[in-house]
Amino acid sequence: MTVASWGEAGVLALQVPGEGPAGRRGAASRRRSLGLMLLFAIGAGTAGAILGLVKQPDPRNDQVESFAWTTAAAIQAARNAEEKARTAERALHDAQSRIQALTAFGAADELADWQEAERLGVARFMKDSPALWADERRHVEATIVREARRNGLDPLLVAAVIQVESRFDPFAVSDAGACGLMQLMPPTAQWLAGETSMRPAHLFNPVLNIELGTSYLAQLMANFGSDLNQALIAYNAGPAVAKSLKRGSRAWKRLEAYPKAVLAAYKALLTPPQTVASR
Repeated sequence: MTVASWGEAGVLALQVPGEGPAGRRGAASRRRSLGLMLLFAIGAGTAGAILGLVKQPDPRNDQVESFAWTTAAAIQAARNAEEKARTAERALHDAQSRIQALTAFGAADELADWQEAERLGVARFMKDSPALWADERRHVEATIVREARRNGLDPLLVAAVIQVESRFDPFAVSDAGACGLMQLMPPTAQWLAGETSMRPAHLFNPVLNIELGTSYLAQLMANFGSDLNQALIAYNAGPAVAKSLKRGSRAWKRLEAYPKAVLAAYKALLTPPQTVASR
């Protein structure tokens, strides 16, 4: 029968009855054997890992696989980006080609309008304006012809209105706050522009001012049955005032001075320069 007992060093030992010290020696021998077996197992595992017999987990494999996946994804993204860049470059080239074509077409139209303005004598009053020179003067002349024809008006009539209103000074401002070549009030300009935000400073742009002013004059002509006197009074004093006027009244005589001045300038532009010089 085997009996468990505590040894001198506090170590639990198995003892067989009748075997004294010899039993302790056997226990110690068995402990040594167990230790040797553990060491052999650890050594075998290590040797197996070295020889490939036992597969040990290698965290480096995950890192390599992750790096390979990231590299492949980056290459694909670069290819996609390159294709998008080519597509954008083609679209930009097409847009530039269209812009160049439109610019060439617009330049040809503006040249024709300017030549027409020169033939008509639209710029005859511009020599009095120190604010319009060279290219800007040509732009203004061409715009007068283009916008007048677009709105069914005589370009010389538009030029006469500009002469009376501002003497071709694009930065003119009246006491009432009217701005630019055709002396438009900011609220009127905003109404003409519709949803587009309009600031008073925008009216100092000669081309925009002529576009809006010519459109306004054409609308007044239509509203007053092509009566040029009433349309011009409405342009100067407002449509409501023009509608309320009675011919021959004191207000009529006072406000009639404006259309008379415009018609005088219009007549001067209609008269050939040679005829004026011979007088």
